[in-house]
Amino acid sequence: MTRTLVVLALLAACKGKHDSKGTQAGSGSAAPIQWTVDAACEKAITKAAAAPLDARPQILIDGCHVCTADWAPIVRWNTRPEDGGPARTAIEKAMLDCHAYCDPNAKQRFLGALDAARGTDMRTPWRELATVCTEQVSALPDARFMGGAYFALDRIARAVGMTGGNRAGALTAIELPLPAVSPSGVGPVLADVDVVTPTAGVVALTVLGDKIFVGKLPRAHLAAGGVQVELGQSGYPGVETAPDKLAEALRYALGDAKDPSITLLAPHAMPAQNLVSIVATAAGVAPVYLAANAIDVPEGWTLPAQVPVPLATSGDPVSVTGEMTVQQLAGAIAQHKGSRVVLRSP
Repeated sequence: MTRTLVVLALLAACKGKHDSKGTQAGSGSAAPIQWTVDAACEKAITKAAAAPLDARPQILIDGCHVCTADWAPIVRWNTRPEDGGPARTAIEKAMLDCHAYCDPNAKQRFLGALDAARGTDMRTPWRELATVCTEQVSALPDARFMGGAYFALDRIARAVGMTGGNRAGALTAIELPLPAVSPSGVGPVLADVDVVTPTAGVVALTVLGDKIFVGKLPRAHLAAGGVQVELGQSGYPGVETAPDKLAEALRYALGDAKDPSITLLAPHAMPAQNLVSIVATAAGVAPVYLAANAIDVPEGWTLPAQVPVPLATSGDPVSVTGEMTVQQLAGAIAQHKGSRVVLRSP
């Protein structure tokens, strides 16, 4: 009897030791979670800290392969195989390698929505994952940023954070930009220009149809708990603002900024004349910069950069005709690099 009790106690102890290593949820078997934070990742952290804001996410993804040798199957999940995207099996393997699923239901829901979403603008698989594994994938305060690149940054944050030490502190100190999207995950489709300033000012003036919003562009830091999202008091796009309250709202948003500026976001196909009076008001508060798509960003992300020409109350006149779109306006403004411009209706 005594020998039997000893054997049972040893078996229980072994089971407890095995379980303490952690389980890769959704894989069907117990396995320790092992992250790889190597010298290449340390170099990427150092490089990202000194890089322009919009270049930082891609630098970290390129350098920190903490759970997979190649992030491409996850970051490029939306591109169909016939268009050069990863095979479904490659996505499945990379997700398992990176401990994506907090339970088997999360795996089933992600993979069940995957095929129908690929090649579209839907992010259903990631929203399904966020619904089941909210905290484990940094889907807080909501799931607006969920996608392949965001998941990669979440895993990098957790891997480096768990190692502690100087590199974890260095990573957390790096501010990162996030896409300018609403809680639904949708944001304005910005203009494209050849030359942009990669660091957009944080105060955002967004024009959507006949509505004006004042808020702040989303930012983030990476820590042991994942991606720490910073949306500001009202989130993006911010507070809907009447035209006669715009100057007051912008002054409040800018606060005591030492070098105040305003980033103007508007859909590229919008008539540019819709912006003339808005810019005239905003430019009386601080220099306004028209947002355009950043260039060095992860696939699937749209980050706002700036056309490097301030819109002001005086300067080189740019005529805004009735036929001009915001895309065309961006091109016209970019021709005045090195000067200030003022928008004029003909």
